[in-house]
Amino acid sequence: MSEKQITVSINRKPAFTEIWHEGTVQYGERTYMFWLINPTGFDEQGREYEMEVRWWFKQVPREIRVLSEQIINDFKQQEDDTRTNKN
Repeated sequence: MSEKQITVSINRKPAFTEIWHEGTVQYGERTYMFWLINPTGFDEQGREYEMEVRWWFKQVPREIRVLSEQIINDFKQQEDDTRTNKN
Protein backbone atom coordinates (compact mmCIF):
# COMPACT_ATOMS: atom_id res chain seq x y z
CA MET A 1 0.00 0.00 0.00
CA SER A 2 1.44 3.38 -0.96
CA GLU A 3 1.62 6.24 1.50
CA LYS A 4 -0.54 9.27 0.84
CA GLN A 5 1.17 12.63 0.93
CA ILE A 6 -0.39 15.36 3.04
CA THR A 7 0.18 19.02 2.25
CA VAL A 8 -0.82 21.82 4.62
CA SER A 9 -1.00 25.38 3.34
CA ILE A 10 -1.60 28.54 5.41
CA ASN A 11 -2.26 31.92 3.86
CA ARG A 12 -0.16 34.53 5.70
CA LYS A 13 -2.72 37.25 5.01
CA PRO A 14 -5.60 37.11 7.54
CA ALA A 15 -8.91 36.15 5.94
CA PHE A 16 -11.00 38.22 8.37
CA THR A 17 -11.01 39.86 11.79
CA GLU A 18 -13.26 38.78 14.65
CA ILE A 19 -14.75 41.09 17.26
CA TRP A 20 -15.69 39.25 20.47
CA HIS A 21 -18.49 40.67 22.64
CA GLU A 22 -19.17 39.29 26.13
CA GLY A 23 -22.75 38.69 27.20
CA THR A 24 -24.90 36.93 29.77
CA VAL A 25 -28.22 35.13 29.99
CA GLN A 26 -30.02 35.22 33.34
CA TYR A 27 -32.12 32.08 33.92
CA GLY A 28 -33.72 31.89 37.34
CA GLU A 29 -30.93 32.30 39.88
CA ARG A 30 -28.16 31.34 37.42
CA THR A 31 -26.17 33.48 35.02
CA TYR A 32 -24.68 31.93 31.89
CA MET A 33 -21.90 33.78 30.12
CA PHE A 34 -21.15 33.76 26.41
CA TRP A 35 -19.11 35.43 23.71
CA LEU A 36 -20.78 36.69 20.58
CA ILE A 37 -18.17 36.37 17.85
CA ASN A 38 -18.66 38.82 15.01
CA PRO A 39 -16.33 38.27 12.04
CA THR A 40 -15.95 41.41 9.95
CA GLY A 41 -15.50 41.60 6.22
CA PHE A 42 -16.49 39.37 3.35
CA ASP A 43 -14.97 36.41 1.56
CA GLU A 44 -13.57 36.65 -1.97
CA GLN A 45 -17.08 36.07 -3.38
CA GLY A 46 -18.61 38.88 -1.33
CA ARG A 47 -20.38 36.64 1.20
CA GLU A 48 -20.65 37.80 4.81
CA TYR A 49 -19.18 35.53 7.49
CA GLU A 50 -21.56 33.98 10.03
CA MET A 51 -21.75 35.19 13.64
CA GLU A 52 -21.38 32.65 16.42
CA VAL A 53 -22.35 32.38 20.10
CA ARG A 54 -19.82 30.45 22.17
CA TRP A 55 -20.70 29.57 25.75
CA TRP A 56 -17.96 29.94 28.36
CA PHE A 57 -18.63 26.59 29.97
CA LYS A 58 -20.03 23.21 28.90
CA GLN A 59 -22.66 23.09 31.64
CA VAL A 60 -25.24 25.27 29.89
CA PRO A 61 -28.76 23.79 29.77
CA ARG A 62 -30.32 23.06 26.39
CA GLU A 63 -33.08 25.64 26.96
CA ILE A 64 -30.36 28.30 27.21
CA ARG A 65 -28.22 27.03 24.31
CA VAL A 66 -31.18 27.23 21.93
CA LEU A 67 -31.17 31.01 22.49
CA SER A 68 -27.99 31.37 20.40
CA GLU A 69 -29.84 32.29 17.21
CA GLN A 70 -32.05 34.77 19.07
CA ILE A 71 -28.98 36.38 20.69
CA ILE A 72 -27.43 36.86 17.24
CA ASN A 73 -30.67 38.27 15.79
CA ASP A 74 -31.05 40.68 18.73
CA PHE A 75 -27.45 41.83 18.28
CA LYS A 76 -27.98 42.42 14.55
CA GLN A 77 -31.18 44.35 15.30
CA GLN A 78 -29.34 46.57 17.80
CA GLU A 79 -26.59 47.18 15.22
CA ASP A 80 -29.19 48.16 12.62
CA ASP A 81 -30.95 50.45 15.11
CA THR A 82 -27.64 52.12 15.97
CA ARG A 83 -26.80 52.69 12.30
CA THR A 84 -30.29 54.09 11.62
CA ASN A 85 -30.06 56.51 14.57
CA LYS A 86 -26.64 57.79 13.43
CA ASN A 87 -27.97 58.76 9.98
